[in-house]
Amino acid sequence: MPKAQTNTHKTLAQAILAMVGLALATMFSGCGVITDMARDNEFHLGSLGLKSFISPAKLRVGILTFRDEVGLGAPEAGPNMANLVTQRFAENKHLTLVPPSQVAEAATSLGWTGGDLTPELARQLGQSLKLNVVMYGTISQLEQQTTRRSWRRWVRFFTDRQTYVDAVMTLVAYDTATGLVVTARAGEGTHKMDEAEIDYFATDRTPKFTQESIELGLDDAIEDLYYRSLDGLAYTPFKAVVTSENGTTATIDFGQDVGLKKGVKFVALSERETLTSSIAISYVVPGEAKARLVVSDVGPSSSTLQIQEGSLSVGDYIQSWKR
Repeated sequence: MPKAQTNTHKTLAQAILAMVGLALATMFSGCGVITDMARDNEFHLGSLGLKSFISPAKLRVGILTFRDEVGLGAPEAGPNMANLVTQRFAENKHLTLVPPSQVAEAATSLGWTGGDLTPELARQLGQSLKLNVVMYGTISQLEQQTTRRSWRRWVRFFTDRQTYVDAVMTLVAYDTATGLVVTARAGEGTHKMDEAEIDYFATDRTPKFTQESIELGLDDAIEDLYYRSLDGLAYTPFKAVVTSENGTTATIDFGQDVGLKKGVKFVALSERETLTSSIAISYVVPGEAKARLVVSDVGPSSSTLQIQEGSLSVGDYIQSWKR
């Protein structure tokens, strides 16, 4: 191929790429859309954009039965959703999940009757099941829409509308040591119904909800919920209750079961002040470290820590500390 023709093709290719880049920049430049979507984990590109976990061990997590706010009708909808969400989070190497049936049983024994998870119940579940984090979710929206989306909106005179099943789920995660919320997110899922779901012998050919379309919409919502919740969990330090101490050493009920290792540093933080909300929920604001410890021995489900400075008592919470 002549050199002049090659240069012409190269210039044309560069021009096309520039036009595409300009179009994308125009579409997504408003209000920092691309930056916001990446920060919000909306792209779901594997680990890209996700924060690194600060906990030196696996966070032990329990998920309570989901509340069905859309009227799916099946009594097992809430427990089944808790199972599915648990399975998704269990795939993360930084987490270890307690079976939802065990979480629900413990919550019921503590007086839970299916209502919202409260900070106090979260703390009680943490003590009962050795949980670092407890989560509670709802199936909050499930609806069908017939509309044009994506590129179809720009060529509406030449395209048909599509029917979608939209699902929304929410998830709130509590730090069981403090009762504070570490993340509260909503996950959205969308399933485009195909022609196989249309009854062409019916008077109304609009696709109707099917079990498959509902499940596919909820599956997408679970995936979205998982990624959107990770940042809050990633910023949660590992915390444990001191079960015994003798002035020089202390023990906690976590060990190889959560991947704890020798040399990990912990601190016990003093209480700076207690704040009480308008709905009579109290939160402790931590102050300076009153004790510093380091893991010296790790067993199957317990560890011994050397108290390097300061003092603490049985029942105190200690947390991982990198400084």
